[in-house]
Amino acid sequence: MTGRTLRVTLRFPIVLFMAVALPVILLLLMTASFATIVLPGQGYRAYVNFALPLFAVMGVLYSTLATGAASVSDLQSGFDARIRTMPVAAAAPLVGRIAAEAVRNLLTMLVVVAVGTIIGFRFTTDPVSIAGFFLLPLVFSAGLVWLVLSVAVRARSAESVSASLSGAFLVLSFLSTGMVTLEDLPGWAQPIAAVNPVSLMVEAMRALAHGDGSPGGPALGTLAWAVGLTVVFAPLAIRGYRR
Repeated sequence: MTGRTLRVTLRFPIVLFMAVALPVILLLLMTASFATIVLPGQGYRAYVNFALPLFAVMGVLYSTLATGAASVSDLQSGFDARIRTMPVAAAAPLVGRIAAEAVRNLLTMLVVVAVGTIIGFRFTTDPVSIAGFFLLPLVFSAGLVWLVLSVAVRARSAESVSASLSGAFLVLSFLSTGMVTLEDLPGWAQPIAAVNPVSLMVEAMRALAHGDGSPGGPALGTLAWAVGLTVVFAPLAIRGYRR
């Protein structure tokens, strides 16, 4: 199921573009535009190290939309109905999609980090911390994908999944501390950014990549979001899938 889900997502090039190409393009554009403003006197390399976690996270957010699109495609084609008549676990399609999501997210992050390395990104911590840098967004996505699936099982088309969630993901990304510091955000936006899961992930990933502070608090906050999303949306997704 995992391999098949990965193959099905190739049918939705716009979703794959948003998951891989869009974060890379934004990384390059924002570095060229904001580096000297956000971190004056520190150079472009310092800003790449500062901002890259956000664009890796954006890749993960948009990658979940591919899982939603593949789910709608399988439901409408009757594939899932055929699976239910076979001697396999009822949850196999959902589990397979979540596993495919983890693989796709890891590949997306590797692409973003590879491009970032070309323009100056560097890890300065130990291998365990670097592994945590990649693992934390994968854990969060395991919770977020339940939200996406809960929308997908009720959607009329694969495109409607992307249309309903991509805007929200963009708002979460920009109302975070990913591109600017918390103090540089407008006063009304600072309380939102402080509890935004994207901000929490980015802060933890910076600490894991460069040792800037302790990752403990932000990482725990990210895990709390992942658990909360799972508790709320997993039952909704499973109920909608069984209809």
